[in-house]
Amino acid sequence: MAVVEASYRVVGMSCQSCARSVETLLENIPGVEKAKVYFATQEVLVRYETQKASFSTLQAALAPAGYMLLPDPAAQSLHQRRFLRRLLRYVILTGILAGWGALLHFLPVAWPAYLWVAYYAASLVAVGLVGIPLFFRPAWQQLRFGQPTMDTLVSLSLSGSVVLGTIELYRGSHGHALSAAAEILFFILVGRYLEERVRARAQRLMENLSALAAPTSRRLREGRVEEVPTSLIQPGEWVEILPQTTVPLDGVVVRGYSFVNESLLTGEAFPVAKEEGSRVWAGTQNLSGTLWIRVEASASETFLAQLVMRLERAQRSQARLQRLADRVAGVFVLVVLALAGLTLLYHFGRGAEGLFPWERALSVLVISCPCALGLATPLAVQLSIQHAAESQMLLREVAQLETLPEATLWAFDKTGTLTQGRATVQEAKWYVPAYAPYLLRMGMASLHPLAQALAEELRHQQIKPAEAPLKLEELPGKGLVATFPTGQIFLGSLTWLAQWHPELASSDGLAVAAATPQAPIALFRLEDPVRSALKPFIQELQRSGKRVVLLTGDASSAAHEVAQALGIKEVYGGLSPMEKAEWIEARKREGEKVAFVGDGLNDVLALQAAHVGIAVYRSAGPAAHSAGIALLRETEKALPALYRLAHRLRRITTQNLFWAFAYNLVAIPLAMGLWPGLYLTPGLSALLMSLSSVAVVLNSLRLRRSS
Repeated sequence: MAVVEASYRVVGMSCQSCARSVETLLENIPGVEKAKVYFATQEVLVRYETQKASFSTLQAALAPAGYMLLPDPAAQSLHQRRFLRRLLRYVILTGILAGWGALLHFLPVAWPAYLWVAYYAASLVAVGLVGIPLFFRPAWQQLRFGQPTMDTLVSLSLSGSVVLGTIELYRGSHGHALSAAAEILFFILVGRYLEERVRARAQRLMENLSALAAPTSRRLREGRVEEVPTSLIQPGEWVEILPQTTVPLDGVVVRGYSFVNESLLTGEAFPVAKEEGSRVWAGTQNLSGTLWIRVEASASETFLAQLVMRLERAQRSQARLQRLADRVAGVFVLVVLALAGLTLLYHFGRGAEGLFPWERALSVLVISCPCALGLATPLAVQLSIQHAAESQMLLREVAQLETLPEATLWAFDKTGTLTQGRATVQEAKWYVPAYAPYLLRMGMASLHPLAQALAEELRHQQIKPAEAPLKLEELPGKGLVATFPTGQIFLGSLTWLAQWHPELASSDGLAVAAATPQAPIALFRLEDPVRSALKPFIQELQRSGKRVVLLTGDASSAAHEVAQALGIKEVYGGLSPMEKAEWIEARKREGEKVAFVGDGLNDVLALQAAHVGIAVYRSAGPAAHSAGIALLRETEKALPALYRLAHRLRRITTQNLFWAFAYNLVAIPLAMGLWPGLYLTPGLSALLMSLSSVAVVLNSLRLRRSS
């Protein structure tokens, strides 16, 4: 029994109630195991059995309720562009009408009757052209399934405005109900247009990232080059990359020399030189020379593919505050309808006459749609995810960004995190120089910064790498084990290698050694410059009351030197990867909220153990994939920017929710007219309604500012 999980764009949703309706309708279909709607991105993720359900089945279940699924990304993009253009036309039309109504009402001029009649006719046309397709039809289709939504409130508000305006016009009075319909349409459409612009920006970001992938590749097979779909190429195969073409897959250069532009993927400002042993990434641009690479990941497993998946997952995730707002918004429509009914009963019970009770009930409906509560967090969350992605900061879930300001303890790895990760060999002591080509071969095949530094030094000495087959294994916290046909070679810490060669433990100042099981090969002293630009950020954390510690597998003396340079007072050296994770777990049990910043394979456990795991620029693949947040640009700039973005997201979502709750608590009783002589007209209610929603949207848009 085949079970598939598919994502579709949903057309026709206007609020969280719509999202719940779509979920309910889909989950009632035989064969559908689960349906999850992400209102912020207008998407639904459906898991179903292919023998019992299909796309057409899903589409047929939603169509009677006024919803439609778009499976194809191209169709989604086309629909979005058309809908945005249509919304803009509607905004202009209703804006002209709203301005016309304001002139008629507020200028102290005795307008002739035909102008009022013309305005009334134009308002009816606008309600028919705009209101029926966008609000009335969806509201009716949803009500047939017993699902009142925000469209219901808008439709009742428009209907009430038209009816009361007609009665006013017939009686010769020109009250505000007549202009309320145009104002309601205009202000709601402005808010919706701004929302759709944000969604369109998110969609373009996804499309731009996906477009970096090359659809075809030049594969070497049986001595000749053939162009095939990239999806068919498997790890281990060789691929030719011509100048001025896109690197199709992740791999290692086995022949050639060129410069590669990695700016779109990593933010690297200048082209990077690539030679034999260098790593290249799918989506980057080969500039000058021809490269041959050995593929290391299939199309679905490349770093680029992982970034797209991470961004999709982040956009679908929900913040804690968003879940709270969704629960409240879920009952909001029913509460407003009940309050409108109670308003009628209250004023009729007090003996009010004429249209007064009906105007108060209409004001309650108008002032409540669309609900700013439903916009308060989704918009801010989407904008923060977009801003992070555009700034080369990739989130796995928005909860990581939401939790970051709560972190009371910041733990840092040393090598590659607080240091540049570009070590240089300062001193070497050779016992068996004949092994140098094998060490170069090991360094070229490894991502570890110390191994790469050794390879760089050996290349400068004009040493050629050994041609022998290699099986390389990295032991986190210890070093590298290379298996050649002639035997094993170890490269790593003195503490680790001392179990075979105890004399290495006393090698003062020489921190890395190479050896075979039988004898030492060489000793090396390496230096890795400290990221001194991180010191102001660490001081900022300390001033705000955060506890900052250094956790490293390196010797305590080397760790204290780095800590002293950056102003870190707590240092824990000589820790294995498991001990790092256990240390973090112990602090969590003590009530600390832990953020861990690391970069290497030996940091994977710690990144997973922390409340917030941050993989810094140029992290090893497993570390970047394990972390909740991956930084794709210089750590010195990205880490402070991430910290400030997290605080701004929290501040803005809190402000939005406070405003939404406060607005409804104050405005709805005023619209109900509970205090004699103090009430809101339908037109004024429409203005306040729009201001509440637009205020939330504009406040959220502040997140697009550069951090």
